[in-house]
Amino acid sequence: MKSIDYIYEKKGRIRFSSNVLKIVAMVTMLIDHIGFMLIGNGKLYGYDMSLYNYVSVMPTAKYWVILYRLCRIVGRISFPIYSFLIVEGFFRTNNLFKYIVRLTVLALLSEIPYDLMVSNTIFSINSQNVIWTYVISLIMLAAIDRLREYPVFQFIIVAFSAFIAWFVRTDYNYIGVVLIAFYYATCMDKNLRSLGSGIITFLSSLKNNYGAGALSTFFIHFYDGTKGSFDFGRLHYWFYPVHMLILYAIVYFSYLFK
Repeated sequence: MKSIDYIYEKKGRIRFSSNVLKIVAMVTMLIDHIGFMLIGNGKLYGYDMSLYNYVSVMPTAKYWVILYRLCRIVGRISFPIYSFLIVEGFFRTNNLFKYIVRLTVLALLSEIPYDLMVSNTIFSINSQNVIWTYVISLIMLAAIDRLREYPVFQFIIVAFSAFIAWFVRTDYNYIGVVLIAFYYATCMDKNLRSLGSGIITFLSSLKNNYGAGALSTFFIHFYDGTKGSFDFGRLHYWFYPVHMLILYAIVYFSYLFK
């Protein structure tokens, strides 16, 4: 496949490196999880969503509800950016197998923090952390990249991967897989990618978050194909499980010492 670098603009007033995209994704994810944990579970409903409608109409909770919604809306920016970076990583990695193994290890390490944050339990089969969506998607990309001359088989693989993500209940499940497949399919057409990404992310976040996922398209569109001037190392990997543990600990001890 032809190098994807030629589609990226290296000049211009608005340019974002992959490191800038990582910062945007981490910050918006943190804001989302602060809303979910510290405000939602800490202030409003405490892991019992049946209480949300009741608590949310109380005068004393009005501003907490507004802040909670704002945090969740901002958080919709994160996932599309991470999904885009997964596809970029697929094209740019020197060792796809190690990339998949690294993400699989991260998924395993993140499952307990994720279950604690989402379900208040060490183990839950109701939902699996989003890194599993990325692992499934990377394996899918490896398969469809080898079958570029057979679009029917590519479609079957994408559909099967989306089904697997839905069946095992990974975070963002089939929507995440389809979005990643779309980023792969439009890797040579920046404008088509931005248009389609905006539509997909708008529709997928429309019901509860006013289509805010489409805001991610701005950052993705102005990605310049460079890594950036600073090195994260493995920080952006460890950020995911560590910040969930910290937020859960804050909520847990706030209830413990009430």
